[in-house]
Amino acid sequence: MRIFVEAVGVLAPGIKDWDNAKLVLGGEQPYLAAPLALVAPACLPPAERRRSSPTVRLAIAAAEQALSQTALAPQDMAMVFSSYEAAGVITHQLCEVLAGSREVSPTQFHNSVHNAPSGYYSIAMNAKLAASSVCRGKWSFSAGLLNAAAQVLADTIPVLYVCYDSPMPPPLSDVMPVLDATAIALVLTPAATTQTLAGWEITLSSGDGEVPWPAWMPPIWHANASARGFAALATLLANPADPACDSAALPLSPELNLQLRRCPCQPQVL
Repeated sequence: MRIFVEAVGVLAPGIKDWDNAKLVLGGEQPYLAAPLALVAPACLPPAERRRSSPTVRLAIAAAEQALSQTALAPQDMAMVFSSYEAAGVITHQLCEVLAGSREVSPTQFHNSVHNAPSGYYSIAMNAKLAASSVCRGKWSFSAGLLNAAAQVLADTIPVLYVCYDSPMPPPLSDVMPVLDATAIALVLTPAATTQTLAGWEITLSSGDGEVPWPAWMPPIWHANASARGFAALATLLANPADPACDSAALPLSPELNLQLRRCPCQPQVL
């Protein structure tokens, strides 16, 4: 299947946006670790911002970055959100409350569901097209991207895809060691536009569930499903001197990889 990437949003410690990410991915600038600044999505009214969880704000802030780079309206896009564990902090807090036989806060409860980010986003943006929330553990980036690509082609409409991970508190972090927040947002289209960054040819191949991580990436991110997306983003950078940058393998399961290859479409000069 072939889809096109219209816009990108990126948030991670030391990487504040797509422009910053391009420098690191292209080898023009070494990765320098730095705390991720608190994010406050502009589309959320103050009251909703206070009620939302850090995970919700992370996902929506990444989406806003991508939306700022396209003329496509949020109301014209379907949505796919994916995460390894969408509400780790809230899940931990609910477990503490239940262990103490106390009543669960309605605000905490509605933030605990996996589709809370897509729900907040769709309300804030008045986006009424289909919204999916995907979780496939450490393979969530690939699974969500495959879901989004299929929807782009099946419905011939643009799709906003957001994959995000927020830190897990102990003891949950002992089994799910997500310790840094990372998020990637993509606007995907069925045909190239004047703003297209690049096209992707997507196929499946056999694999063992393990693909080497980029050398520049902090090992602490290896538990983050969304961090797998950085290999996909690297293929958007046209680099004729290094043909290997034209493709990426992303683990999809213990038996399959999702293969991305940049395809010709007269990409925008980055």
